[in-house]
Amino acid sequence: MDKIKNPCPRSSSKLRATGIALLAGCLTLAAGTSANEAYLTRFGPETYAAAEGEPRSYSSTFRAIDGPATIFLQEDGILDARIKINGVDVLEPADFDDNGEAAVRLQLQPENTIELSVLGEPDGSLNVRVRQYTEADINVRAKMYFGINTSNMARQREFYNTLGLTGEIYPAGPEECKSFAQSLGFPDDYRIFVALTSLTGAPPWIDTVEFRDRSFRDDRPYASLNHIGMAYATYATTDLDGDYAYLTERGVEFVSEPAMAPNGERFVFLKDPDGTFLKLIEESGAATAGPDLVRLVNTNMNVADLQRSRQFYRLLGFTEVESASQNGYGQFARAHGFDGGVAFMGVDVSLPGTDRPLPSGGDPRGTLQLRQWGLPYDDAPPYWPPVNHLGIDRIAFYVDDLNATIAEMNRLGFEPVGPIGGGASVGDVGIVFYYDPDGIKVEFWGPVSEPNPNSAC
Repeated sequence: MDKIKNPCPRSSSKLRATGIALLAGCLTLAAGTSANEAYLTRFGPETYAAAEGEPRSYSSTFRAIDGPATIFLQEDGILDARIKINGVDVLEPADFDDNGEAAVRLQLQPENTIELSVLGEPDGSLNVRVRQYTEADINVRAKMYFGINTSNMARQREFYNTLGLTGEIYPAGPEECKSFAQSLGFPDDYRIFVALTSLTGAPPWIDTVEFRDRSFRDDRPYASLNHIGMAYATYATTDLDGDYAYLTERGVEFVSEPAMAPNGERFVFLKDPDGTFLKLIEESGAATAGPDLVRLVNTNMNVADLQRSRQFYRLLGFTEVESASQNGYGQFARAHGFDGGVAFMGVDVSLPGTDRPLPSGGDPRGTLQLRQWGLPYDDAPPYWPPVNHLGIDRIAFYVDDLNATIAEMNRLGFEPVGPIGGGASVGDVGIVFYYDPDGIKVEFWGPVSEPNPNSAC
């Protein structure tokens, strides 16, 4: 195996402590690549604890594509570390440089096994990441909606109306449908109420779902803004203080009063009746006596590893990047619901936009707010499937050919949550779900080029 310089070895824990500059370098590695090209993390980052006296062994499997890749490593207090991938030795102690780093080229297959043997000091550790350059033809063209699950549809619809989101389609789908249920990860069927809500009646929507009876799962929304997974969506208002006063008088719960971020943004967080977070930010414009929300700005995603998530969404076409790392105390921290300091590394990623027409609207920029929290840190995993818990979860992107997108995702080694939902005839809209690196449900929404024989409700 060929040794190369190791630019991005460190684990998320080391990044939280010392690696901001290193991460910035990692994120610029693909600056010259074009849309749908990415350096995907195929495995890791994983940190393995060493054992004193006798080696400690580990084994895992992961998917990729046939082709070259690179394994990046960072050791801390390791006396001996040996790694095999698909039965081939890829690392020996002599491969590490004076900084305890190593990078070795290797060859991956669609299905891979990694075996490790680690010996070291009692608190020693070895961090491992496998990255692979990948080209794709996914061609996401717009964000169509994000999902919020509620315990009471009537109450939630009234809440949206209070915010000024009056464009609504209700009911927006069959109450029971085996095809769509299976696409979401249910083994058979569900029972739901659905409403699509926006500022105009066209996407980008909030896809509000109330899971009923046997389908309901009473898991509460994330209680804090730093939880891994989708945490909130952001709307712009032309009168932040006026909206804060107006909504407070009507019983809407806020995390704090409006605050100023270190980057100059004025913002406030509020909660819906179930406790799901939404964010309002201020932008210029006229004020009215009522709520003044004017657009969906972005959808937040808290991630465990910013490098890994950044490259995954680059693969889907999110090539426009703005740095968004921030930290602060006092009012800024309290506005996020914390008494101590707040610090996160972040980027806002967007689609490049399109001049081609989109169905019923859609957001051709589709900005996502990727955040890796360092302070305070919460390593609790996101919701497990299916998606019948309360809170914000799942995001839908429009594609021109759903079957082609599925074929490409499968070629790249990603497995769908379930089969296609809907899409009975060619040209009909169908949906399919995949997981992003943190288990967030990513939905592809678009016309099918092949009829779906299992589309019946």
